Amino acid sequence: MVADPYEMVFYYAYRPLWLCAKAIHFMHNDGISPDRPPLHTWMQLVEELEQWYRERPQEFQPMLELEMDDRLAGPERSFPVVLFANGAGLFGNQLYHTAMLLLLHNKPRTARITDFQSAAVSPLWHAQRVCSIALHNDRRECWDPCLLASFFVAARRMTHESQQQEVLRGFDRIRTVTGWNAHDSVQGLRAEWGLLDET
Repeated sequence: MVADPYEMVFYYAYRPLWLCAKAIHFMHNDGISPDRPPLHTWMQLVEELEQWYRERPQEFQPMLELEMDDRLAGPERSFPVVLFANGAGLFGNQLYHTAMLLLLHNKPRTARITDFQSAAVSPLWHAQRVCSIALHNDRRECWDPCLLASFFVAARRMTHESQQQEVLRGFDRIRTVTGWNAHDSVQGLRAEWGLLDET
């Protein structure tokens, strides 16, 4: 437990970044040795991420979380609404979901994760959470390259056209808010989705 509030914010905001970097390291088989089998490394990372998620303080939990209701959602709402009161909470949670998404897509065949909630073991659930957090982040000061890269990773998993269109509108809004030009990456997404012939 951290007594200093600044240290607490730093710890809970940046621990998921560190764990996300370790997940990327794991994906590329960097640093895996015979003394430490991939299954052990993978399980340890997932457990550390889940511990962070369970123990995060109130300030790092969503101030509003609305699941998508297919009967009520129109084409303009393809994702759940997940809103945070501060940039540190937004940053930490988006990177937590990104790390889990990466790990679940690279799960060893023998991994058993029966102790976790069913939603927590769904890569799609984590991808949708990343997209939701990114799409509802309208504060310029909360955007950074890590969050933009995280959004791209999750956006690649979207298969429904309504989700894809909402993601593309989100990238346009990010360009307006931040001034960052992600045109080439967005065109790469369009190519993956088969939307290149659209402007």
